[in-house]
Amino acid sequence: MKLFTFPRGGVHPPDHKAPSAHQSIRLLPLPGQVAIAMNQHLGKPAKCLVKKGQDLTVGEKIGEADGFISASVHSSVAGKVSRVDPAMTAVGTWADTVFIDVDNEATAAGYRAFTNQTPADWRQMDSREMIGKIQVAGIVGMGGAAFPTNVKLSPPPDKTIDTILINGAECEPYLTADHQLMLERSADLLAGIGIMQRILGIENTWIGIEANKPDAIAVLEKLITDGNHPGIRVAPLKTRYPQGGEKQLITAVTGRVVPSGKLPFEVGCLVQNTGTAIAIYEAVCLDKPLIDRITTITGFVKQPGNFRIPIGVAFDHAIDSGAGGFIDAGRVRAVINGGPMMGKTVRTIDIGTMKGTSGILVLADTDYNTKPEGPCIRCGRCIDGCPMGLMPTSLALHAEFNKSAGLKDVMDCIECGTCSYVCPTHRQLVHWLRIGKTIFRNADRS
Repeated sequence: MKLFTFPRGGVHPPDHKAPSAHQSIRLLPLPGQVAIAMNQHLGKPAKCLVKKGQDLTVGEKIGEADGFISASVHSSVAGKVSRVDPAMTAVGTWADTVFIDVDNEATAAGYRAFTNQTPADWRQMDSREMIGKIQVAGIVGMGGAAFPTNVKLSPPPDKTIDTILINGAECEPYLTADHQLMLERSADLLAGIGIMQRILGIENTWIGIEANKPDAIAVLEKLITDGNHPGIRVAPLKTRYPQGGEKQLITAVTGRVVPSGKLPFEVGCLVQNTGTAIAIYEAVCLDKPLIDRITTITGFVKQPGNFRIPIGVAFDHAIDSGAGGFIDAGRVRAVINGGPMMGKTVRTIDIGTMKGTSGILVLADTDYNTKPEGPCIRCGRCIDGCPMGLMPTSLALHAEFNKSAGLKDVMDCIECGTCSYVCPTHRQLVHWLRIGKTIFRNADRS
């Protein structure tokens, strides 16, 4: 079997997927309250539409998209707004946040209303109607970037998309939610792909899946062969991090290279995550907003697994009620929103999950690197490992000393974390590269 891969850099860290792999998706018990932030997406935060004391139903819009790169936000539960205040979010920023006291019975009824209805036939809809439904539903990329999906499906008129790539690589260690989605909801995934094909007027589609998920490859290949799914093929990928990076996936499967500073549509490609494709199906066929998502809860917890979590459920409730709590709270050193390579440590666990929360990872003292950062020893491992062909050590030094002139290439960094992972002196290279991006942007504006 031919395995597709990207040409340079990358690593193969221990995957740590076994504890949650093949764990059927479970419904997380409802909490007493959820906290839904208005910055659930890349771009401008949504404009809050509700106020204290207001009664809400499941799926009711509580935040209006406030600009071209923005997305609407909806209530994931039924209940009453207890307050609307600025609050810390899972991505480390502050945003207007709606705190909702949950009505369990009404919430359960609201979710049943979405799941029990007969799906509409997307084949009878035109592209404008489908994009409108996706926009109204507040769908964003669920692989982590959270870019508004209706914008991504509306490329500039002078750009021609001829290839759709579905990212089923899930190359981050520990995370297994996308893998389980491909097993349990493969038909909905293919329907979501069909909707995107119809919107863009093309058929050529690849589903990229790492070779360490042979069951997902087999299930989808059988469905494609047995059903009416023109143009869809599975691309088995070499198990290699960051195989799921947008630019790495494009090069691996198509051989095309996205130019520096450009987006995938420059080479005729559009990339979507598997969870996003399923959310597209739900928006178009069920009129269901993006109010929940499948998330892996794993690491130093008693019962790792994959869970359907309403947006805004607090990390601590998800860990306790879903995964059985910490194995030993005294040994916990970090809780991460996402995976260990690209995720961000949350400052507190009483904050709400977001549309981009693909994982909740708990690290213990034996997993967490507490070694002090040392000086660069010029070993070149970060350069060899960088999948973008950059010089992370040089860029990090320019960022550390606020030298914007040497940061021209820093915007090509995809923040995959490979450089930090391979550094023998534990330099926090990704940290400095993120700061370098800010320095470069500010210098460019001045």
